[in-house]
Formats: sequence, structure tokens, C-alpha cells
Amino acid sequence: MCLYKMEFYKLIHKKIVFIGMISVIGIILLFFWFVEIGEEFASVDGKTYIGYEAVRMNRKITEEFAGRITNDKIDQIVDKYGVPSKIVEGLPEWGNGNYLNAFVARYFTNGSFERGIVPTERYPLEKSELRQVSGPYKNAPTLAYTKGWKVFVEVFHFALMLGSVLIICGVSGVFADEGTTKMMPLIFTTKEGRRKELIAKIAAAFTLTILILIGIIVLDLLLCNAVYGLGGFHNITGIVLSDHPDWLLYQQKFSDYFGITLMLGVQGLLSLCSITLCVSAWYNRSFSAVVVASVVWVSPILLRIFFSGLISFFTYATPIFLVMNGMLEDMYSFWYIVVIISLLLGTGCLLSGYRKYKTKSAS
Repeated sequence: MCLYKMEFYKLIHKKIVFIGMISVIGIILLFFWFVEIGEEFASVDGKTYIGYEAVRMNRKITEEFAGRITNDKIDQIVDKYGVPSKIVEGLPEWGNGNYLNAFVARYFTNGSFERGIVPTERYPLEKSELRQVSGPYKNAPTLAYTKGWKVFVEVFHFALMLGSVLIICGVSGVFADEGTTKMMPLIFTTKEGRRKELIAKIAAAFTLTILILIGIIVLDLLLCNAVYGLGGFHNITGIVLSDHPDWLLYQQKFSDYFGITLMLGVQGLLSLCSITLCVSAWYNRSFSAVVVASVVWVSPILLRIFFSGLISFFTYATPIFLVMNGMLEDMYSFWYIVVIISLLLGTGCLLSGYRKYKTKSAS
């Protein structure tokens, strides 16, 4: 336990880790405010709201119609706010839209803001795609302000990418630092022994990784709850992510999607920690370990660009794709296979690094 505390203390007191944590928090806050909140738009009673004021207005008007979706409720929304039809360049939504009438346009008309198609026909609930996909599920789609969970997913994946960089910078030196500081010959003559020292270093690295992950989740939840609220958690995924539920994934409960997303994020960071420890064990200089670990981290992107087939499939199990936003849509039908492959990859790298450092230090 003393060795573990010492190794963990060394990790979190590194300047690059401390500065990295502050930087990650700052970048997340900037991304949340300028990209997420800054893109919110609402047009209500002829008045336009942008940013935080638009969030507040969209939350307020949605409360009146929240709950079970009915034809009467759709008609009331259209009567009060109309069907959005104005496409303004530079705006992330309809120029005369808000959360409610954009919801109607997306699911009950033939319009599509993403494709630049203005609504010309409106469908009743019975003929809508929401009715078609809700049949097999006890939890039918409902109307709620779900933007908080949508933003959580987007910020979560963005933050995981930043956290991955922090893990590479912090963990790369766990073994390599001993070569840099010339401490390797001394460490393994201590009373605690070689094996305990290795286990302590590995445990400290994984503790840092888990703390980074917990910090990301907690910060993300606090921000989204404070600004957007966390309504609609038990809705279907398509509505929460503001997309058409024509994919099987988008027809599932968001709670299931949320659980799988968290699992992939956890596995992505833990496997990255294992791979980085393995790289660290093969090098005697921290800088070399950081460079090589970074190359290993991003190389699956190049593999997907230049190769297809089995190689392309295996890239799903690499850390960078496990935490990348939107990848679950591609791997939903076989995500559990991806997790198993990633576990085997991470375990193999960890054992390889363990044996390499143990052999290197003994020579």
C-alpha cells in the first residue's frame, strides 16, 4: 500500500498531469458554452432567442406540452407556433423554429432541416414513423425537453478525447521515467521487491485513468443538469438525439444506449492506459514513450482510411474509436464483440509491458 500511495502521489503531482487536468476542464467549459449552448436557437412569438436565453425559453415552452404525444397536442403546437419553414444560412435550426415546432417538423412532416427540405405536408400520429417504431416497446415515445442528454453525449465523447491525451501524457512516464532518472537499478533492490513495485505502478496508472473518467462524467452531468435539465431519460434514443428513429439503435430506450455508451467510454480509456503502459515499458525516455503512444493511439484512423475488411473491423476495438462520437451507430449490432476484442487487446498489452519492464530491470 505504501508503494501504491507513493506511485500515485508521483503521478498526480507531475506538472504535465496537473496542467493537463486544468486545461481539460477549461476546454470542456469553453466547448460547452460556445459550441453547445451557443448553438441553441428559439423563435417564440416573433422574438428570437440565442444561446442560454434560447435554452431557457425552449425548456419553458416544452413544459406545457410535455408527456404523451397525441394528435391534439401536435395541433396545439402548430396552432401556437406554426410549422417552421425558414432556412437561414449560419443558423443551426429553422429560422422561425423552436424546440416544439422543430419536433413537429422532424417527426410529423415531410420536411428536413438537415437536407434543406421545407415542410409541405403534415402527418397524423397514426401515420408517423414514431408510431411505427414504438409498437414493440412498452416505453412509447413522449414529448420532453431532452436536449440535456443529447448535449451530455456530445460533450462526453469530446471530453473522452481530451482525457485520452491526458492519459497518454501522464501514464507514458510510469515506467519510462525510471530510465530517465536512472532509478531503475536502485528500485529493484528494495525490500518491497520487483513484483510489488510493478503492481503499484500499474495500480496508480489505472487509478489516475478512473479518476479522469469519473471527473468527466460528473462535470458533464453537472453542466447539463444546471443548464438544460435531464428530462427524457426513458425516452427512445432517436428522440433524445434529435434524429429519425429509422435505425434499430435509435428505436431502443435511451437508458440502454446510455449504458452502452458509458461502457465503451470506460473500456476505451482503460485499454488506452494498458497500451500506454506497454509502450512506457519499452522505452527509457518519457518523451519517446509519449510520441510512440500518441502514434499508436491515432494510427487506427489511418488503418481505416487505407484498409478495409477484417483490419477495418478490428479498428472498432481500439481506444480512439471506442470513445469517438457516433461510432456506436456503426457497431451496435456487434458492440459486445468489440468490447471482448478490446479487453483481450488491453490485457495482452498489459502483460507484455509487465514482462518487458521486469526483464529490462533485471538485466
